[in-house]
Amino acid sequence: GAVAADNERERLTPLGLHLAKLPVDVRIAKMMIFGVLFCTIEPVLTIAASLASKSPFAEFFNDDGTAKAKQKQFMDPDSDFITYVNVWEAYSKAIEASPSAARKFCKENYLNFVALREISDSRRQFLDLLCSIGFLDKSDADNLKQSTFNRHAKKHELVHAVCAAGFYPNIARLDQTPAMNISLWHNNERIYFHGKSINASKKRFQSSDKWIVFHEKFGTTHRTSVATTAFVHPFVLCLFGGSVVVKHTERKVLIDGWMELPMAAQVGVFLREIRKQLEVLLQKVFEHSDKKQIEKMDHDMIEGIVSILSSECA
Repeated sequence: GAVAADNERERLTPLGLHLAKLPVDVRIAKMMIFGVLFCTIEPVLTIAASLASKSPFAEFFNDDGTAKAKQKQFMDPDSDFITYVNVWEAYSKAIEASPSAARKFCKENYLNFVALREISDSRRQFLDLLCSIGFLDKSDADNLKQSTFNRHAKKHELVHAVCAAGFYPNIARLDQTPAMNISLWHNNERIYFHGKSINASKKRFQSSDKWIVFHEKFGTTHRTSVATTAFVHPFVLCLFGGSVVVKHTERKVLIDGWMELPMAAQVGVFLREIRKQLEVLLQKVFEHSDKKQIEKMDHDMIEGIVSILSSECA
């Protein structure tokens, strides 16, 4: 967390102090910092900038069918977050040729050129902010794809874990009956996929599709919907969620009093210990706030967490 109790007063943790330095939504800021630590900075920057801008998907009411067919090529089958990354990567290739090539690309694929320009500006601003607090330097900013802080960019399950670390407690549980009746819950609140989420049109899910990270909720008088969604492995909740209670005899772990994860007690205890070590590591990182120091920080531990999440989520 960013706030800690101290003699009945609230004080900012080292993480909170860094978040306070970034003049952006605290969830976006937290996500970007974890993006650096877990070496997924380029896709995370794209996601952050996309969520802070207009949608890159233009709406064409007179030609809606064609627009949706063209836009489908960018859609990740399970993740709205990775869909943003796919759009940006395709647009980036076009803009490298020329601005006119980028305009043509957007027109042909029913994308919003102005929104993508806005996303480009936001990416640059966010990158400058990370450099200004010492998490990246100019050499990283100039060659982001090749930066050491981007070496895990293709591990989408890790990108989703970083999103969950930033957007927590925006987590939902998906329940699916044998008859394929699907319901979505945030604690004891019934919620629904927003129609624009890639997961809204699905009629069935894998048995492993249980926990969802979402960007925000939309409430109407009839229902509450969540947009920009992706699935995360339960280990992610143990590492980045709220309070962790290991129920030894019941062979399950309880996160924040409502997220029940079937899990052997020794696994739950192991993850809780890793989480404590991660919190100590984060404190060191935020106290030093220097790119060279961050690179030297417990590299093995970060890579160990990456390995756990990558192998278990694959």
